[in-house]
Amino acid sequence: MNEREYLIGLNLVLSQQKSSFHNLISAFGSAKEVFRQRRSNFSSVKGIGEQTAENILNLSVEKEVEKEILGAEKLGARIITLADDFPVNLKSIFDPPPVLYVKGEMLREDLLSIGVVGTRLATTYGETATRRLVEQLVDRGFTIISGLARGIDQLAHQIALKQNGRTIAVLGNGLRLYYPPENRKLQDRIPKFGAVISQFPLKTRSEKYNFPIRNQTISGLSLGTLVVEAGEKSGALITASCSLEIGRDVFAVPGKIDSPKSKGTNYLIKQGAKLVETADDIISELSVEVQQALQPKNGYQKELILNLARDEQQVLDVIREEEIHIDSVSSQVGLPTHLVSGILVRLEIKGLIRQLAGKLFVRS
Repeated sequence: MNEREYLIGLNLVLSQQKSSFHNLISAFGSAKEVFRQRRSNFSSVKGIGEQTAENILNLSVEKEVEKEILGAEKLGARIITLADDFPVNLKSIFDPPPVLYVKGEMLREDLLSIGVVGTRLATTYGETATRRLVEQLVDRGFTIISGLARGIDQLAHQIALKQNGRTIAVLGNGLRLYYPPENRKLQDRIPKFGAVISQFPLKTRSEKYNFPIRNQTISGLSLGTLVVEAGEKSGALITASCSLEIGRDVFAVPGKIDSPKSKGTNYLIKQGAKLVETADDIISELSVEVQQALQPKNGYQKELILNLARDEQQVLDVIREEEIHIDSVSSQVGLPTHLVSGILVRLEIKGLIRQLAGKLFVRS
C-alpha cells in the first residue's frame, strides 16, 4: 500500500476526528507509520484515547481500503487525499479534511466559489433573496457551494443548475446515502454540472455531529460564505463562524427585525458581516485578482490577469522547482505566515504555483 491508501484507511477510523488525524500524522510522520505503531505509542498523542488506538490497530487496513475504493468506483466516484491534487481553497486552511469522496468533477474554475447557506425552513422572503443572489452570482461566474440541506441550501443548488452554473454539494454523510431523502434526484443530478462531495466514508450515516464538520468544509472551499436567512441557533451560523476562523469573508442578507428567521443574519451584520443586497456587494469585498477573473457567464473564460502585486512577486521569487515549506517562505520574505498564506492562495489561483501535502509549495 502507498501513503494515499493509508490516508484513506486512517480516515475510515478518524473521519469525525479531524484534529486527531492531523495530530497523528504530525507525531509519526505519515499515515503509513501510524499503522506501524505499538499501542503504547499512541498515549502521547493529543486526542487519542485507548479506544481510538484500538480501532486503528484492529483495522484490517488493506482489506478495508480496497473495499472502500471499489465501493466508490461502483458509485462513479473517486477518493482524493491531501497527497493528491486537492482543492486549492480547502487545502490552504489550517486543518483541511485529509480525504474527500468526489462524485462529479471539481475544476480549476471552482476556485471562484461562494458558499450559500441558510435556514431549513425558509420564508418567501428568504427564497426570493436566495433566488436573486444565486442567479447574479452564477451569471458573474461563481460556483455555488452549499450543503444539500432542506430550505436555502437546496434552493441554492437548484437555482445554480437552472442558471446553467456549477454547484458543489457537501454532505454530512457518506456518498452511498441520501439525506434528506427528498433531495435524492437533486443529489444525482448535481455531479453532471459540478460535484457531490463528502469527507466521510461511504456508509457514514447522517449524525448531528457530522454537520459542523461538514460546515467547515463548505467554508474552506469558498472564498466567502453568504448567509441568506438564519435563526439564532441555525447551523448556518456555524458555517459563518468557520469562515471567520479561517480568514474568509462572511456576508449576510438583512431581514425584518421581528422575524425569528432573520435574527441570525441581523446578528452577523451587527458583528461586522457585510450587508448584502446584490452580488456586487459580495464582489466588492473580494480581492482584485478575483474581481478581474469574473466575467459574465455567457461565453466567459476565467483568465486571471497576472499583474503581480509587490508582495506576490516577493513570494513567487522564493518558490522554485524544489519544494519549500510555508514557514521557510515566510522567513525569507519577512512576512507573517498568515499573510503569506493568503498570498500563496492568490498565486495558486493564478496558476503560478502548486501546493503539495504538508504545506509545501512548488512552481507550476
